Amino acid sequence: MFRRLPVVLTLLLAATPLAAQNRWLSNYYPYIASSPNTFPLLGARYDYRRDAEWDDTWLSDGSLAATVALGFNGSQMATLVFRAPGLWKDWRLFAEGFGVKDARMGYFGIGNDTPYDPSLEVNNSNYYRVRRGRLGGRVEVTRRIIGHLEAAVAGGIVGTEFTSLPAPTLFGTQVGSALEGTDYTGSLRLVYDTRDREYNPSTGTLLQVGGLVGNSYSRFYGDARGFVHPFFSTVVAGRVTAVSTSGSPPLSADYELHLWEESRWQYGGQETNRGLVGGRLTDADQLSASLEVRQTILDVGDFGGAGVIGFLDVGRVFPEGGLSLTTDGMVLTGGVGLLFRALKAGIMTLNFAWGPDGYVFTANTGWSF
Repeated sequence: MFRRLPVVLTLLLAATPLAAQNRWLSNYYPYIASSPNTFPLLGARYDYRRDAEWDDTWLSDGSLAATVALGFNGSQMATLVFRAPGLWKDWRLFAEGFGVKDARMGYFGIGNDTPYDPSLEVNNSNYYRVRRGRLGGRVEVTRRIIGHLEAAVAGGIVGTEFTSLPAPTLFGTQVGSALEGTDYTGSLRLVYDTRDREYNPSTGTLLQVGGLVGNSYSRFYGDARGFVHPFFSTVVAGRVTAVSTSGSPPLSADYELHLWEESRWQYGGQETNRGLVGGRLTDADQLSASLEVRQTILDVGDFGGAGVIGFLDVGRVFPEGGLSLTTDGMVLTGGVGLLFRALKAGIMTLNFAWGPDGYVFTANTGWSF
């Protein structure tokens, strides 16, 4: 979840030898991760897992992973994640606990038309930044209904504290020196998944619709992703997302969108619009789309690979209850990237994009979608 839990990039092959199926193995290795406006975070990971069968769509039948990482600007993360997509027939379980500090998260105000003046950062690089700390967890249980159709129910709790950086900052001016609160959430979703692999899809679709209830708000969303494999080394991927919120969501909820066994930025950053810095557009509702071409140049099978990406991201945010099908106010960005894969599932992408605010570099441990 830590992008929200980012997918960890495996840098070193675990020393444990391959074992027979149904045997649980321990692995220790360093990793590189990214968080909002922070790359890299350097740390270590331990996991205890049972490998899946060769033709299963998931990587491990069950895994328990503990990670810790530090960034050079003060960002920190510690997570404990349990995934069990293949331990019980027709059932799967996802659970996570996390403590995260984002030292320089973006805050540009609320709304799709929030201005950005780079001159304000010349003498104060903190002007559009805020510190955010989060402590919480989530549990999600999924049941297969029939074929590729599944239903999932989830519950979570997260405490969030925003703290302004040395003045003057936009957050300090608009919100104050600090803002904190605790959000209790429950959600229900339907999922239709035909991807050939969950961890590195090349064909199939992932469709999901769901609803979430928080302390003082409710949210409905739809997210559709598709993958085609026109050539041996090429994957074309697309995604469309719509979000509608009612009630009085806290600022922390405006930054987050909970999806099936993951969460991501509402809009802006490596998981949504790579031509915008993380947190650039923040509000209750969202309409967005992405299209990218992933071209592998060097492929050594399950040992890894490398290649390039071309992408377009477009979208906007709306005030609470304002979602509409429109092109007005849409922010279109595009760019190219480098992709690296270690072993079967250690994906890292380095993205170089251009948008209305200029050049933006983002990095992601895992695909953007």
